Amino acid sequence: MIDANTRNPSARGTRRGGGHDPDRPPRVDPRSLPRRSPEALTAQILLQVVSQGVSLDQALTRVLAQAQPVHRALVQAMSFETLRHFEWLVHWRDQLLERPIPAKSIQVALLLLVGLERLRGARRDPSKTVNSAVTAARELGHPWATGLINAVLRRAARECAEVETPARKAPDAVGACLPPWLFSRLQGDWGVEAAQAIGAAMASHPPMTLRIAGDRLSYAARLAAEGLPHRLTPFSRYGITLESPVEVDRLPGFTEGLVSVQDEAAQWVVDLMALAPGQRVLDACSAPGGKTLALLQQQSPLSLTALDIDPARLARVQENLDRARVFARLVVGDAAQPSSWWDGEPFDRILADVPCSATGVIRRHPDIKRLRRDEDMAPLIERQAEMLAVLWRLLKPGGRLVYATCSVLQAENAGQIAQFLAQHPDAVSVPIEADWGVAQGQDGRFLGRQAFPVTGGHDGFFYAVLEKRSASAD
Repeated sequence: MIDANTRNPSARGTRRGGGHDPDRPPRVDPRSLPRRSPEALTAQILLQVVSQGVSLDQALTRVLAQAQPVHRALVQAMSFETLRHFEWLVHWRDQLLERPIPAKSIQVALLLLVGLERLRGARRDPSKTVNSAVTAARELGHPWATGLINAVLRRAARECAEVETPARKAPDAVGACLPPWLFSRLQGDWGVEAAQAIGAAMASHPPMTLRIAGDRLSYAARLAAEGLPHRLTPFSRYGITLESPVEVDRLPGFTEGLVSVQDEAAQWVVDLMALAPGQRVLDACSAPGGKTLALLQQQSPLSLTALDIDPARLARVQENLDRARVFARLVVGDAAQPSSWWDGEPFDRILADVPCSATGVIRRHPDIKRLRRDEDMAPLIERQAEMLAVLWRLLKPGGRLVYATCSVLQAENAGQIAQFLAQHPDAVSVPIEADWGVAQGQDGRFLGRQAFPVTGGHDGFFYAVLEKRSASAD
């Protein structure tokens, strides 16, 4: 689960009666705004993310109102791709410049990144990319930079034609499109070659994967009838990956809850929970509700409580449940403070999908690389340990807790489980027999299974299955 702290909400709206609502951006009449080029708008979005600490989702919401409808998908794609390859593009840009661009002109520096990404990834005449970037500089109020942008991008276009750029000889972290602190952690955990491979997968475009509530072969036939090319996921018996993404309205049965968009790795949790009818289940940190819905659709009836600390995000859980016409008890509360929401009756199953660095899903949220810092990790890891210990006390003897993150860092994953087992003699780590990921262990003790992001496949996830010894086993 992505930690809310990776998002730095700074948009402000106005409540009736005065005051500000931090969850709503200002209301703007799009007709009153100038219609700028896709390159200029993308540079504006990057400025908000890189310099102001605004999440990419929030920046897109603010800026896309200024885009012509025909350009909105392009602006969004350019923003994502530039952030995915950010470190590599910065290195390339700086190799092309004779002198650094002044800090006060950061928008020009970011516009160059947009142009370089267009040269790198777009199938278009390079001169059109150069001219578009020059026009964008004027739109953004930097006419002095038009000559600079023209010269730098034309040189870059020549390098692309020669299939050789200085960025190809960049340091390891740059080549992996990762900030130095994250590459260092990955290298320490898995080695330099694995860190480079993880970085390459993080910089790739993620696929659109579906979770099917019923028989997936029958649903695959419906997709074929709709002319939607696809393939079955190799590790989830519920999944289908589309060859090309589509709007959810094109998915047969989406409005009825027969299909949901969910990464293959997130789908594994259903089988790991080992559900049975009538069980009392807690989905801690449940928003946005994809796993909540999957649990309810896989096993019925369940007495399921969906917990989340954020009321706005919990509303998204309800939307997911309403679409599929299933029920769960929704509770706003802190998983580490059960006195405010728990009724005292222990649970048979607990899903602890804890806040994490989200390093396994960076390709879906590339702004994480700009918003997360190495110094954020220690308090985050402490928070995870606290939540795991507290949730354990809510589990029945003989019950099962599944610990999950979308992280690829050992300190959040196997390291957490090793520490937890050392402190809880009543906990047993159940081996996960699976074809996905890599088994993690220490001193002969199984600690969980780590999956890394795969280009064209699943995201990076970690799972551990913990069972509480019953009194009769002592």
